[in-house]
Amino acid sequence: MGKIIFIILLFIGNLSIAQNSINSPFSSYGIGESDGLDHSTFLGVGNATISMVDSTVLNFDNPASYSSIGKGQPLFSFGTSTRLSNYKEGSANEFNTNTSIQHFAFGLSFAKRLGMAFGLQPYSRRGYDFNVGDFIDSDSITYTYQGTGTINKAFLGLSADILKFDSTRLSVGCNFGFLFGNVSNTRKAVLFSTTENGGVGVKTYDIRSFHYDLGLSFSHQFTSNHSVGVYATFDPLQKLNTTYEEGVYYASQVDNPNTYDTSYYLSQTAGTLTNVPKLTYGLSYKYRFTDTKKIQRKLHPEIAVYATYSTSDWSKFENTFSTDTATTFFNTSKISFGVQFIPEAEFQLNTATTSFLARVRYRAGFYSYTLPYATNGQQVSDFGTTFGFGIPVAVQKSLSSINFGFSVGSRGVADQNQLKENYYGISLGITIAPGDTEKWFRKRKLN
Repeated sequence: MGKIIFIILLFIGNLSIAQNSINSPFSSYGIGESDGLDHSTFLGVGNATISMVDSTVLNFDNPASYSSIGKGQPLFSFGTSTRLSNYKEGSANEFNTNTSIQHFAFGLSFAKRLGMAFGLQPYSRRGYDFNVGDFIDSDSITYTYQGTGTINKAFLGLSADILKFDSTRLSVGCNFGFLFGNVSNTRKAVLFSTTENGGVGVKTYDIRSFHYDLGLSFSHQFTSNHSVGVYATFDPLQKLNTTYEEGVYYASQVDNPNTYDTSYYLSQTAGTLTNVPKLTYGLSYKYRFTDTKKIQRKLHPEIAVYATYSTSDWSKFENTFSTDTATTFFNTSKISFGVQFIPEAEFQLNTATTSFLARVRYRAGFYSYTLPYATNGQQVSDFGTTFGFGIPVAVQKSLSSINFGFSVGSRGVADQNQLKENYYGISLGITIAPGDTEKWFRKRKLN
C-alpha cells in the first residue's frame, strides 16, 4: 500500500509543482517570491522552520536534521498549500485563491550516525495580472502587466552526527540542489479599449544551476524533564546560471502569440543571477511535565517552544542582464515564534488506552518580517498569526501523521492607500512511515 501511495503522490507532484501557484504583484521583483508556500507542521508554530528537529518530522529546511530520523523509520512527506488573498489599493479590491504542491520528499537514517533526504519543491514563483488605464492626447491606452513561472528545486541532502551521546547530539548537514525553471514578465499596451491590436514586451529568465545550503543542529537534555536545542542554517551567496530573452512585438491581437510580428529580439546565454546570502538562527526548549493520571491511565504531557531569526543581505543581489538602476532592494529580517503542546507524548506505548484528543499535537505561533522592496519609500512588511494541529496515525506504532496549518496575516505598508494584501493560509501535510510489521529498507536474513 505504501508503494502505491508513493507512486501516486510522485505523479501528482510532477504534474502540479510546475503550475503557476501564485497571484501577487509583489512577485514581479527579482526571480519571484519564495514565501507563501508553507509547510503544514512548521506553519502551526509560526514558521519556525529550522528549530523543529524531531524523528517524526522530515525537516529539509535544516539539513542537519536528517540523522535524527529514527533508525528503521524512514519518512515520506507530502504537502500542499492554499492561499486566499484579498488585494486592496485605494478603492480597488481583488480576491484570488491559489493552491499548489508545497513539497514532496523522502528521508531516512543509515549507518550509525548518518542521514539523508531527497525531494522536490518550488524555489521561487511569479504570478500576477493587472491592468492600468491612461490617456495620450485624445486616445486611451490600456497597459496589462502579467507574470508567470516557477523555479523548482530538486535536492539531495546528507547529515552526520559529529557528537552523539545519550543526552547530547551535534549534527551538521548540507542540501545539494539543482534549480530549474523560468519566470517571465509581460507588458501589453492596447490603444483604444475596443480594439485588440497593440504592442507586447516579454522578458524571460531561464535558470539551470546548482545550489547548496548548510545546516547545524545541537541538542542537550539536562534532565528527564528539560531539553534545549540550538540551530543554524546558511544559504551562501551563489551565482545562478541563467539564460535571458527579451522581445518586443507588434500584434493584431495582443492575447494571441500567433499574430506577433517581431520588432526587437535579444537572447543572452552568458549571464547570472545571484541568490542573496541568508543566515538563520533557531532555538527550542522542551519541558516534560510530571506524569498525570487520568482514570486508570498515565499521561506524559509535553510542551515545546520554538523560535527562529533570519537575515538576508539583498545588497548582494546582482542581475548581469539588467541595466535598471532605479530599483533598490532592502535587507530583510524575519522572526518566528511558536508553541506545541502534546497531552500524551508517549502515546505509542499505550495507544489502546489513550484518547484521540490526548494524541493530537496542538500548535500556535506568529511571525513578522520585512520584504526586500518598498512602496513610496516604506519597506513592505508582513505579519501573521498561526495555529495548527498534528494527528498521529496510531497503527502498528507508526510515525505516520496528518498535519494541518492555518495562518491569518497582512502584507503592505502603513499608508492605507497603497497596495495591501490580507490573506488566509491553509496547509495540509501527510507523513508516511512504516509500522512495526512493515519492512522498509530492512535487511533480510536467510536461515
